[in-house]
Amino acid sequence: MSVQDFVELIVGFVRTHQEWAVPIAFLVAFAESFCFLSIVWPGTAILVGITALLAASGADQSILLPSIVAAGLGGTLGYAISYWIGLYFKDSIPHIWPFKSQPELIRHGENFFDKWGGWGVFFGHFIGPVRAIIPVVAGMFRMRQFPFQIANVISAFIWAAGVVAPSFFAVTFREDIVAFVREHHLIVAGLLFLSAFLNSIPMPLMAIPTLLIFLGTAAIFFYADGDPVLAFSAGFAGAVIGDLMAYRFGRSHQGEDLHNVWSNSWSPESSDKAIEFVGRRGAMGLILSKFHTTLRSFAPMAAGATGLSFGLFLVASLVSCVIWTAVLLAPVPLIKALIGG
Repeated sequence: MSVQDFVELIVGFVRTHQEWAVPIAFLVAFAESFCFLSIVWPGTAILVGITALLAASGADQSILLPSIVAAGLGGTLGYAISYWIGLYFKDSIPHIWPFKSQPELIRHGENFFDKWGGWGVFFGHFIGPVRAIIPVVAGMFRMRQFPFQIANVISAFIWAAGVVAPSFFAVTFREDIVAFVREHHLIVAGLLFLSAFLNSIPMPLMAIPTLLIFLGTAAIFFYADGDPVLAFSAGFAGAVIGDLMAYRFGRSHQGEDLHNVWSNSWSPESSDKAIEFVGRRGAMGLILSKFHTTLRSFAPMAAGATGLSFGLFLVASLVSCVIWTAVLLAPVPLIKALIGG
């Protein structure tokens, strides 16, 4: 069974058993935050699907708060148990799946936690690559329980509200949203440009949120009969300008340790891997990197740092941004159909 089939199975169950929406929100959020399940569990997609379905079925807004509370409690408990596992089984963690088969996960979590400390716990709920390991590492590092739980509870409920509420209101008030979009195409195009730009600069913490914003905005824009050429142009321009900014930064810091001059990465190896990747593959590496989670935002900067000529870089960037934008916008008609277009 594919991930998509699994998501559809749970969402389909809620469609026929809406009274189960709140306890399922708790269980889904718990699995999304629990260390051993979070890596493979599509919890965010399930929660978005459930809340959008409830809104589309005409469910009263009174169900929104219980769903957010249930998801917040589930996320809090998942993180808390993960913390206790790291605290009491520190020496055994490296020998347990998935850490045994992917030992770099612990190292990445340590780097992230060492850099951000308590803020790492707060951010962890929002960042896919480290969500599964931050609470475990916090326990292994023997972070004091009180500050951990404060950061855990606050971030879990913010995450729950950020996942549940927007999808519910987007469907509930879709006609009002569509009316606004139809009257302000350029504002929406500006949001597409900004999200594509932020997604292409070397800020991995923003990679997933900006990608979701881009996709969601494009879906609403198309639903409101927005011009596909305008949407494509905005996304393409944002991605290219982000690439150019990163390339210029890398070019101005040739010979330096990029992690030290641009250190907002959860893994210090990211810039080194990008330099090795682009250095080995040249301009083609820049194109291929657009669809690689870790390398995607670092490759343009690495191209500048490795001395790739501006001409080659520009051609590769233009080609890669055309492909990237086209691939992201291609499923939008399907998304439009799912939300009632």
